[in-house]
Amino acid sequence: MTHATPIATPAAPSHKVVGTVPGHARVVLYTSSCDSKIALSALTVLSDFAFRQGWTVVQEVYDLAPLDVPRHRRTGWRTVEQILTNGEDTGLVAPAEQEIAWHPGDRTALRVWLLGLPAFAAYPHAGRHSNTRLHSDFNGQTDTTPSPIYAPVDRHWARSYTLRPESLRQVRTDAYTRLTLLNWTGNNAAAVEVLARLAKNAVVHAAPVNGTSAQMNVRLAVTEKDELLIDVGDPSPEFPDCAAAIRGEKGRGLWDVRRLGADVSWSLSENGRGKTVRAHLLPGEVPA
Repeated sequence: MTHATPIATPAAPSHKVVGTVPGHARVVLYTSSCDSKIALSALTVLSDFAFRQGWTVVQEVYDLAPLDVPRHRRTGWRTVEQILTNGEDTGLVAPAEQEIAWHPGDRTALRVWLLGLPAFAAYPHAGRHSNTRLHSDFNGQTDTTPSPIYAPVDRHWARSYTLRPESLRQVRTDAYTRLTLLNWTGNNAAAVEVLARLAKNAVVHAAPVNGTSAQMNVRLAVTEKDELLIDVGDPSPEFPDCAAAIRGEKGRGLWDVRRLGADVSWSLSENGRGKTVRAHLLPGEVPA
């Protein structure tokens, strides 16, 4: 009996690289997160990755900013740009391109800029981030099609609140003030009502059952096209009966959000231990 000789197939690369990696590469590490603990943990993972590649880590930089904040508005990223432009380091290591440039066009611009220096970039967690979110339309149909690609965020405000009913009054008060300061041209009263309902849902459905203290993270962001993004993050990764909730069959909260003119989507947090529910509002009058 003859045996076929196994054919060796090259293993798929475990990370994505843009540009050419020189010998004895010197790299700067970069990540962005709304939580400093997550950012520092990511830098530790990146440092270990660089060490295994035989690269020298010269500097570590992070930003405390949501991923859809444009990179030119991030203080840490501007430091990275200066480091690479001055030739202090030969490469960049970040978890994924989306951590630097969330929108596809900006990712292309990032690659062109890196190759023009020249410098290389390595992304060990390429594919970890995704623009795909679970989305529910007004009829309650739920799928995993990509959510809308919003314009870059121009300005934003964020704050954490205790996940308790007594926080809801403060959420409303802060929202009125911050929407005025953000100079959004849409219906502020409707936006506050949308946020109040999302926050109440988080309090009712996401508070730990054992009674321990928890936080919800609220963010208001105005894009360059004057869209308003209202995000409420909570510590529960579950969103049972999402479609039924949108239809108003599981309480009226999300149904009312839709009636106020908002599109609703939700996504898991980066670590999979929580979720963010997002309402998207356009400027102008609330539909009747």
